[in-house]
Amino acid sequence: MPLLDALRALTSFSPPERLPECDPGLLGDVLEAHGLAAMASWQLEQRRLGAQAPDALRERLLTSFQGIVNDNLQKLLTLRALLRDLEGLRVVVLEAAAYVEWLYPHLGVRPLGDVRLAVPTAEGQRFVDAARPEWSIVRTEHEGRTVVFTNGKASVSIQEGLWPSGPEDAALFERATPYRVFGPSACRPSAEDAVLATVAEQALLGLHAPLVTFVDLRELLSQPLDADYVRARAAALRLDRALHGATLLVAHFFPDVADVAAALRPELGFAERVAVERVVEAASDPARLRPLRGADAAARLVVAP
Repeated sequence: MPLLDALRALTSFSPPERLPECDPGLLGDVLEAHGLAAMASWQLEQRRLGAQAPDALRERLLTSFQGIVNDNLQKLLTLRALLRDLEGLRVVVLEAAAYVEWLYPHLGVRPLGDVRLAVPTAEGQRFVDAARPEWSIVRTEHEGRTVVFTNGKASVSIQEGLWPSGPEDAALFERATPYRVFGPSACRPSAEDAVLATVAEQALLGLHAPLVTFVDLRELLSQPLDADYVRARAAALRLDRALHGATLLVAHFFPDVADVAAALRPELGFAERVAVERVVEAASDPARLRPLRGADAAARLVVAP
């Protein structure tokens, strides 16, 4: 598939020397829809495969890259300002904010999106008190499991576990790795928990998730992983169907990690496997920029925790 070949080339950190032939208009649309425009721009401007790329495509993507760099920088500086003076708390930086400096070669290649932090329930009020008066609560979500803050310029959400509506997760905090660039209390998830957090994010979208989240997953699968731990945790968190589907999809999009993905994939019963495989088939075409009406809701019933 020419489109998928081009997407693989533009998201590989060891790309080929030439960009595979593909309709540049369609390629640009798909890159933008899947959160990959900035990453593709960085590749085209920094690597040899950009030499033959159409100028119109390069200019289009460069605009996205410049915007993402500015947005990411503002969000990262805001997050550091929030966390730098917090001491004695456990704060786990989640999702793209944890990944951009850990997994990616440049802070502008991966859009941060919403900034999310995990904070234990018992420490939530201390976090709120420490953030005041610069930060105030905008709203609570998921029956109080998620709290959204703002300082008037940016927003940050805190939650109790791996995903916004998920339960408090002691293992997430126990296994977290210090992330001192953000402050003395800041951590990032272990690689295993980052895999599960990414899969949970995808599952809440019925696996019809932006392709950039599968690049996250691909890069996480390149880290040393305890496969038994991942599978056991997925079962305990009711993420086993989501993990099964996400590992099929990441292997489809990026065959280089197919073996690692297979090692993590949980066994499912026949009926469960068939249901998940139908969801995977529907989510496997990156050119389908929107799922069919009702398909995402039906898929969430199958894979969401």
